[in-house]
Amino acid sequence: METLTLIPTPDSIPAPAWFFQVLNILTFLIHILFVNIILGGSILILMSRLTRTDPPLDQSLHGVIAPKIPTTFALAINFGVAPLLFIQVIYGQFIYTSSVLMAVYWILVIPLLIIAYYGAYIHIKNYSKARTLSVVSLMVTTLILLYIAFVYVNNMTLMMQPDKWASYFQDRGGTLLNAADPSFLPRYLHFIVASVAISGLFIALVWYLRSRNTAAEAGEKINSGLKIYAIGTSVQVVVGFWYLLSLPRDLMLSFMGGNMVYTIILAAGIVLAMGSIITGFLKNLKATLIQLGILITIMVITRANLRTLYLADYFKLNQLTLKPQTDVMILFLLVFIIGLVAVGYMIKIANSAPERRKA
Repeated sequence: METLTLIPTPDSIPAPAWFFQVLNILTFLIHILFVNIILGGSILILMSRLTRTDPPLDQSLHGVIAPKIPTTFALAINFGVAPLLFIQVIYGQFIYTSSVLMAVYWILVIPLLIIAYYGAYIHIKNYSKARTLSVVSLMVTTLILLYIAFVYVNNMTLMMQPDKWASYFQDRGGTLLNAADPSFLPRYLHFIVASVAISGLFIALVWYLRSRNTAAEAGEKINSGLKIYAIGTSVQVVVGFWYLLSLPRDLMLSFMGGNMVYTIILAAGIVLAMGSIITGFLKNLKATLIQLGILITIMVITRANLRTLYLADYFKLNQLTLKPQTDVMILFLLVFIIGLVAVGYMIKIANSAPERRKA
């Protein structure tokens, strides 16, 4: 069957495609940071609680992140809506199709996400008074998050490979997955390892912020968080090269000199990753944070570049029909900016709450 006949006709868009591409990158960048903290934090906390006797929460390394998981969960869910909507605007004919092809797994994300959210609350509310319930709840939350990551990686890779959609005619039950693709496993592991590394750095940051007032042991915990980041990122570099080599040859070569813009962007990311590993081991928190901020931005852009390469034979953004709706877009931007400010203000209030209660 001709693959092109399986691709639906794209809808028109109310603003230039680059505008939605930029918004997609921006909102996904925020979303993925929250997701990394949730998943990586849950893994680190669970490993700690399963392998050693629990110290009091305020004395443990993960004591500064465990109470923040439920709130971060809510932020991740809300910020996840925006990039999903933006990718549907510009790649709707691909993402809708791949979602239908794996509909059973895709629709399960919603009820399981609710269970995981409750699990995060049950974990922290029962941290000291019901250890078994607390640990089991966290284990359920972590497993569900790993499942959701598995489903999302499947969907995001399947949408980029319309040549595999014809498999639907051998399996019409909405259970088509793309896990057999050579790039699937390294991409999945790339995300999981990154989550652990970023959570380690987040732990170091929160202990640093806390140490400005109290917590005499913060120095040791900051260094432990940085060590987790450095080791995790070292593994991440290895997995990243595996991921690159697992791509189809023409796509891989595009990042190795075939497309100089894409190559330079990726090379900059590799340099920053190595630099952040060094500063992490050297216990330089600020330098590591700065490099990570730029590194994540570069990786999100590279992700978008890879999607462009995968779909090059089927679709280009300039093929979208533009039907400007200036007034609607202005209103959208105003609401979007106000929403960002409101969320930032709420986060500020939430973080300052303990200090205000002590006062």
